[in-house]
Amino acid sequence: MAIQHIYFADKPTVARKKMKLVRHVHSLIPSRKLARSETAHISLIQDEKQLRAAMSMRNLQMIERAQKEPYQVFLYEAPTPSNLRDFQKFYNQIAKEQKIEPIGRREMDTFNLLAREKALLLTEVRSECGQTLCYGMDVVHGKKAMSYYVATTNLFMKPEHLKQPIRYAHCYLLWHNLLYLKRRGYEVYDMGELTDDVAVREFKLGFGGQIVDVYSGYIAQSKISALLLSMKKWRKQQSM
Repeated sequence: MAIQHIYFADKPTVARKKMKLVRHVHSLIPSRKLARSETAHISLIQDEKQLRAAMSMRNLQMIERAQKEPYQVFLYEAPTPSNLRDFQKFYNQIAKEQKIEPIGRREMDTFNLLAREKALLLTEVRSECGQTLCYGMDVVHGKKAMSYYVATTNLFMKPEHLKQPIRYAHCYLLWHNLLYLKRRGYEVYDMGELTDDVAVREFKLGFGGQIVDVYSGYIAQSKISALLLSMKKWRKQQSM
């Protein structure tokens, strides 16, 4: 089924006629057809001093500690299918350990589409010895960027010399990307959904930013696609 993807809409957008479904991601326009959630928007127009001033003491301390680690950072502005498969393999290993939904073919199709449209930024942090510790995936569009996926390797069962680098890798990656996106002229960074997980929510809000309501989901463009969408939602509910 043909799907049109619309990211960060801040004004009404006309769907292309051939598209059966329109997928909205973090739209700022309220809609009863879409699911509401919260995110935090960080203004990248601020200078680095202002960004730091808005952060929590805990996150500042983590960044200062992380900057002492000899991390290697790899930025893939135009991630190749091979880069994306490496990320999928890394993420799915963690998903298996944590019993969360893995990245499948549908997600990979979306990643490849975004990469072809130059709307995807993939970042990898490796240890001094070259072991991947953390990945971050951002959607970039217009003057906005959004945290899409994050994956950090598990601390347990790792050699002692890797435990400290792993502990701070995600914080370092996020701070590194905020400064990188700021230099590239982006104006807003969307931290991704603020979940009910207290630790995750505290970490994201610890980077400052304003809490904003956003709307995501699918809108059917025909009766047939609406029926198929209803069936998809029903099957998902039955599998939960």
